[in-house]
Amino acid sequence: MKTETIDALATAGSRTTGGGAVVGFLGWLASSQAIGLLGIGIALLGALVNWHYKSEANRRHAEAHELRMARLRRGMDGATDLGTLGADE
Repeated sequence: MKTETIDALATAGSRTTGGGAVVGFLGWLASSQAIGLLGIGIALLGALVNWHYKSEANRRHAEAHELRMARLRRGMDGATDLGTLGADE
């Protein structure tokens, strides 16, 4: 066989393989399994975002509590300009 023919067959084989992979992936996406996995992924992402921001709120609440307790230990009024307890919940 000529070199050009071999190169043309290799190119055709490569394109066929790539096309088959794309069609297979699109078929998998259309299946209910892919939709279920996508839903689980979105739920996990939402849980991680919620956990992050809730831990930040808890940290801020603990810092505000420590400031209030320090003021009370020094005999000062416990009221500060930090807002009411539980305001960010």
